[in-house]
Amino acid sequence: GLARETGAALGANPVPLVIPCHRILAAGGKIGGFSAPGGSATKEKMLAMEGVRLGPPPSPQASFGF
Repeated sequence: GLARETGAALGANPVPLVIPCHRILAAGGKIGGFSAPGGSATKEKMLAMEGVRLGPPPSPQASFGF
């Protein structure tokens, strides 16, 4: 499907530090792969520098104090 095609195109990105494909996460908010040197560790560091919090999203009930 389209998700796989998009992933394949991003995986073939020759300039991943210029085209911001590091912002694409895998299903469930997982980090997923990254084609730049350092792989997923580099992707995680880049996202952290941008202020992105990784991990499962808060439950909808959290906003109500549950």
